[in-house]
Amino acid sequence: MASNAYYLTAIYTCAQVQDATGRHGPRDSIQIWDASADAIVFGFSPDESQRLFESELSRQPEGENPREVTMRKISVAPFVEQLLTESGNVPLNWARILEKADSLLQSTSVDDFEQGYWVDVDQVVPSDKISFSVSTIESNVPEEVRSGLNWSDEKQFFFFLKVLPLPAPPPIPSYEQEIAVPESERPEEPSLTEIDEMNVTLPETVAVIQARNSIVAAWLWRRYAANTQWNINAIRITPLCGTIGAPD
Repeated sequence: MASNAYYLTAIYTCAQVQDATGRHGPRDSIQIWDASADAIVFGFSPDESQRLFESELSRQPEGENPREVTMRKISVAPFVEQLLTESGNVPLNWARILEKADSLLQSTSVDDFEQGYWVDVDQVVPSDKISFSVSTIESNVPEEVRSGLNWSDEKQFFFFLKVLPLPAPPPIPSYEQEIAVPESERPEEPSLTEIDEMNVTLPETVAVIQARNSIVAAWLWRRYAANTQWNINAIRITPLCGTIGAPD
């Protein structure tokens, strides 16, 4: 049975006894902090991938006191089963993708902006205005944006694209809610969720794209998604994250 790739995101709380020095000499103190992590996990099923992910996050650090890890939320998102490229879509070959991505990482400067991860692709490549070609895209992008990007088709990067859920529709007010209520009697605004507090993005699905820059990557996605349920969803583009397990 072949393993599959899943994208997992976790929010968790850590507790650890740490050495500290106070006014009266050395003493131990308990440090508690919240954290988030994500990874591409290779497993036979979503459940197995989650177990691998939790095991990795709970791994005890060497040379330190034991750390207690409490999972608060774990999200599993599937991958689009094709690698989107400028020359056409092909089946995902994870071993080849990871090998080439690592080679690119070794040869690319850490302060190199030509990939365009800093671009707001939702604004530059809106879902309702899909350009006809790459050359059309380049001519339509403002000079201050396109001047810093790689536009050579001989240089390609791998992009990780997250498809965000559509915003929830506003609640329909009841008759009683439509009547003006004094501010002192209004219910409190709901507090931020754990996801909001950690500023973590939980996508509906994710895709891997090979393109010359993030704008072209977003354009490839918009063309692919035009006839799917994700045709108007907002997107985020980042570098590939770390992996757990090994692809077939």
